Amino acid sequence: MVEIELKFQIGPSRRNALLKALDPKKSEVIQLQARYYDTAEQHLSKNRAALRQRLEGDRWIQTLKTAGQSHLHRFEHNIDLGSQSPNGLDLAIYQQHPEALQHLNQALADENATLSLQFETNIQRTCRVIEYDDAHIEISLDIGEIRSGEAIQEIYEVEFELKQGSLKSLLQFSFEWVKKYQLWLDVRSKAEFGHLLSQQQVVSPATQAPLLQLNKKENADFNLRYLILEQLQHLLPNIAAISAQVAEAEHIQQAQLALQHLHLSLSIFKDWSKDPSDKWSMQLNAFAQHFEHLEHIQHMQNTLGALLNNPKTAQALDQDILYAQEKLQNLVKSTQNVQHYLELLLFALAPASQTQKQDLKHDAQLTLQQQYKRLQESLSQVDLADLDTLQQLALCLKELKFSFPLLTQVYDVKNLQKYSKSLNDAQQAAEQYQVLVASASYLQESELEASDWFALGWLTAKQESYAETLLQATEQFLLSRKFLK
Repeated sequence: MVEIELKFQIGPSRRNALLKALDPKKSEVIQLQARYYDTAEQHLSKNRAALRQRLEGDRWIQTLKTAGQSHLHRFEHNIDLGSQSPNGLDLAIYQQHPEALQHLNQALADENATLSLQFETNIQRTCRVIEYDDAHIEISLDIGEIRSGEAIQEIYEVEFELKQGSLKSLLQFSFEWVKKYQLWLDVRSKAEFGHLLSQQQVVSPATQAPLLQLNKKENADFNLRYLILEQLQHLLPNIAAISAQVAEAEHIQQAQLALQHLHLSLSIFKDWSKDPSDKWSMQLNAFAQHFEHLEHIQHMQNTLGALLNNPKTAQALDQDILYAQEKLQNLVKSTQNVQHYLELLLFALAPASQTQKQDLKHDAQLTLQQQYKRLQESLSQVDLADLDTLQQLALCLKELKFSFPLLTQVYDVKNLQKYSKSLNDAQQAAEQYQVLVASASYLQESELEASDWFALGWLTAKQESYAETLLQATEQFLLSRKFLK
């Protein structure tokens, strides 16, 4: 069985209001005591799976959960163990359930692995099924704790599970509660919290960017939805860590990368589907710019710190970093951005259009040709004295650097590496140029002391040098495009 659910965290100031709205008198209140098992090497946790025994009312239920196609979907298999408290874990019962056994073996990666108790939960669940349009949606408010040895973590979260009806109704209904109670989306499970607690850790490693592979047998609409879903799988766990204020630097970097990829996918491949809204790409770009601003001023602190002789300038930079970090904390869980996550999930999980007449290769070639044309036009319009023309060229290279490895999957080209290398050289020059421009712009807007003008002069000289390198590398790349017809 595949369950579809969304989980959200609730700020302390809105918890009583949400509980009142759920109306305990009209809801079922259940005490849930659960034991979670895993190997010493955490095989299940590492493979986004969980195995638990939970007392639900007067019955013990053994549940296996494994990852589905997205953070909304999970395979779930339940076995009723009876009313007596289980004496340990018996995996032999899965011999009668081949589908569940296959999922378990895949998660363990070793059929002979020994599982042991890792942590326990004690949760009071207040749940109620509500009809909304064509759907029946179960709302569950979970309040309690996770315990591993002497370590304890409090739980206060709400889940929306689709029991019947469409995914669209689930997302629309959930967002009504997001707006009213300032909920923020959290794809981390109780099992993940428990495993972190048992390992005396506060956050899982940052989720890395996936290796994207277009499906040549499917049309462009299908492939765009696939790209968006994979990039959301990259984004949402990192956003959750930032929202919970437990993120490390790598979580912030990976969230920024995922946002950039989402923006680029919706911008470059906008003609691949008729469903995406024009505002999505603009919203993602605006959101990503806050990450980029923080990255730029942190880079300045690391690279220009030794050149900024005046303590007032350095102090202002420190304050700007703290302000940017605080602003980012609020933005990642803002109601507007949570709505955006849900809209993108709905698009990514909706069925692809079956009416497109052209195959993927046609659309990929057309997109790549359009990008080359824009790059050539940008290069022809460059004026070294005009920053805007150089920035436009840098943007074209950034877009092409992202799309090139994807779009060229439809080509049968033996020496594609040389084209990739020349593009990479051009894009790296563009990236360095943009960093220098951002740093110089920041200093120009600051109240510089005389001792800091040396830093600005150094940046300006470097900027001119990289502008020349950018032009040369772009020209070299355009000469290497013979495979494109």
